[in-house]
Amino acid sequence: MTDVIERRGFAAHRAGPTLDEAYAVVAARATEATGGPLLSALTPQEEMALSAKWLFGAAGAIRAADLTDLFSEWRPDVVIHDVLEIGSLAAAERHRVPHATHSYGPVVPGSGDLAAVFGDVLIEAGLPDAIADGLERPYLDVCPASLQPAGIAPWRNAMPIRPTAGELTPGDVLPPGMAHLPFEKTVYLTLGTIMNQRPDVFRTVLEGCRHLPLNVVATTGPGVDPAELGSQPDHVLVRQYLPQGLVLPHCTAIISQAGAGTMLGALCHGLPQLCLPQGTDQPHNSAALVAAGAGLALTAEEITPEAVTQTLKEILTDPSFRASARSIQREIDDTPDAAAVLPDLLERTRP
Repeated sequence: MTDVIERRGFAAHRAGPTLDEAYAVVAARATEATGGPLLSALTPQEEMALSAKWLFGAAGAIRAADLTDLFSEWRPDVVIHDVLEIGSLAAAERHRVPHATHSYGPVVPGSGDLAAVFGDVLIEAGLPDAIADGLERPYLDVCPASLQPAGIAPWRNAMPIRPTAGELTPGDVLPPGMAHLPFEKTVYLTLGTIMNQRPDVFRTVLEGCRHLPLNVVATTGPGVDPAELGSQPDHVLVRQYLPQGLVLPHCTAIISQAGAGTMLGALCHGLPQLCLPQGTDQPHNSAALVAAGAGLALTAEEITPEAVTQTLKEILTDPSFRASARSIQREIDDTPDAAAVLPDLLERTRP
């Protein structure tokens, strides 16, 4: 993420393991537990517990040590960390720096159990168990209330904040091919940047869309060459990366893994969605979206070209899906944006 931060004109400090290093640790632990490196071989509860300890927990403990060195030279006024980033939380507590949590999306059931695992990880690393204190601090909640499961959030100081479809940087432009797509309706296809290592899923979805009268703009994400998907007809445009903030305004619907950023970004534009959850929080996100009437979901076992065709047809022809997505869009629009929330956040985190 350092390149992303620096392109926006901010200084970036590297702390903790890289994503590849963190995944190598959790893959080794998954192998010990299942005989293979795939978390998908575990039950959702087992996957959550393993990831909490060995992916987010272990990486966070290393990051806390790196940040302690940084804070010894430079003391921030406020630390803002995401839900699963416990390293900066522990470092902030050690240095008595005010801090706040920034959410991803809907609260995942079992988050309270994760908090207990995180606390144990910090204690084992000789760090302060800052989890209980973190649950009392401000919680910047980007999830619209209509998508939030009732009664399971362990955070007690929520501050609603408007999600966005993604900020654009100078030089972000759509590819020329977008202007020449032949159909009126356009669907955006993505599996995000973590669960995207599935060319087979991309191929299946594109096959399901092939004979529908609509354009498909697909992004494969890092590590997947668009050429792996083979040649495509004129109404399909495949790139490795496009800023979703540029693509979504041109779309009628999206097909995605139901990652929180993608799901909420599409709802910022009132787009109904076909969800193909691949793991982590995605089944919970898609369940919340389906319950709100803004989309439909296919499990990994249900993803076939025929199922994609029929489910996408239903989403595009039944106006209730679009109406529900636009209702959530209005809810998002009525939520204060970051500039409006900032003064209150600074007041709540005042030493």
